[in-house]
Amino acid sequence: ADRRLYSEIQPINGYEFVDLEWRFNYNNIKTLKDYALELSKEIDTSQPFSLMGVSMGGMICSELADILNPKKVVIISSAKTNKELPPHFKRLKFLGLTRLLNQEKIRYVLANSSRFFGVMNKEQRKLFYEMAEGVDLDFIAWSIKAILNWDKRTSSPKIIHIHGTRDFVLPFASVNPSIIIEKGDHMMIWNKSKVINEKLKDIFC
Repeated sequence: ADRRLYSEIQPINGYEFVDLEWRFNYNNIKTLKDYALELSKEIDTSQPFSLMGVSMGGMICSELADILNPKKVVIISSAKTNKELPPHFKRLKFLGLTRLLNQEKIRYVLANSSRFFGVMNKEQRKLFYEMAEGVDLDFIAWSIKAILNWDKRTSSPKIIHIHGTRDFVLPFASVNPSIIIEKGDHMMIWNKSKVINEKLKDIFC
């Protein structure tokens, strides 16, 4: 993932943050579970570890929780299973959204979606656009298709799910979080970072 997504997250005593990069062969990997299997090979399991992911990264963590043996799994602004995806995601799947996607349309959507994601101030919008400009558009197209076709139905009891009540991407009404952030949106890891950091310290310390 883009490390800048975690730019507001403070260090936690006793833990070292290790970034896992999105990289794979599109021809060989079709599902979120397939990708989690590939990603699991890059994780050092020789010592105790935990996982944390935001948005789709949280979905990958949910899959990894079944493959590996993490101490804890924290997902933020995400979903544990396909049952927590909102109804309109399922409608988009049956409407064939993925067949209509091309790089030009994806770039337009990314360039005009910051407020939908909940990015509020000027600095956050600037960072959002910089991240959007640098993203692999083929990966975005793949990830949309993978999420719409996600078939995970059960979740690990190790998962601690943090979600905001004003998330418009993955609406609060569709999920069953462990920790609720009042007025938190999809990008609350930035604009609600103080309370997120407090919750993370409660979880890990």
